[in-house]
Amino acid sequence: KKKKKKKKKKKKKKKKIITKKIQTMRKFCLALVLAAVGLFTASASGNLAVEKVTVKRTWNVSDEAKEYATYNFTPGVNVTVDMPVGNSRLATAVKHWISKVLSADELDLKTAEDMVDAMVTKIKSEDGADQTVDLTITKVYENAKIVTFVVNGYDYPIGAAHGMPYTYGATFRKSDCKEMGERLVNKKAKLNLLIWNGLKKHYKVKSNSKLREYVNYSMKSLPAPTIAPWVVKEGVVFQYGSYEIGPYSSGMPAAVVPVKSLLPYLTKEGRALLK
Repeated sequence: KKKKKKKKKKKKKKKKIITKKIQTMRKFCLALVLAAVGLFTASASGNLAVEKVTVKRTWNVSDEAKEYATYNFTPGVNVTVDMPVGNSRLATAVKHWISKVLSADELDLKTAEDMVDAMVTKIKSEDGADQTVDLTITKVYENAKIVTFVVNGYDYPIGAAHGMPYTYGATFRKSDCKEMGERLVNKKAKLNLLIWNGLKKHYKVKSNSKLREYVNYSMKSLPAPTIAPWVVKEGVVFQYGSYEIGPYSSGMPAAVVPVKSLLPYLTKEGRALLK
């Protein structure tokens, strides 16, 4: 009888151990499935991976410009780019845009190094060799429908009183990889008040008179920016260039208008993306 009881106990223990192992395996398999689903969801959402790449090139001052050069002036370019990784349609479209930003005409260049080398060739061919160029291209915003990159640059030609800064952005629609830009807002939209209020926030002023210390226009006469708008988390950016609406000392003012305020003035494409 005692032997029979021991055998029964052993059988029960074995059953418990086997049951626990099965449960553990089920949990493990479920975890693998969930992980796979998570990976699929992440890839399906189209998040664009980028790799930050810095490329520097320098060269000698031309003989004609040596008399204008300061002691430590060295012509060259210093470029930092958030380069898209992979060969998806979106990555390819953004790479083409980056190539256009850097080298203007050569859109089939695939690496940042090749793009910057083409940029240097172009600078030298246009008698602009005696200058420095600092430029960054950064991915600043992304959601399920769009991704936005912004260019910040500063060109300084030898002997100039100061360099020329510039900023502009590009928002790409993920569904077809098109750059939105002018497609976002109706061309005939009257945005003076919205942009005017955005400029107040930019300069951290509350009154119209205070804003006029930075801007050469009234609210009614304020021109639209020549730079195409782009999208960030806070809304749509309306960027002015240096000297565009004020003196050099006013910098490059930007008005960020919340999407909610801008909805009546968006195109059908713009509403579909931003609503």
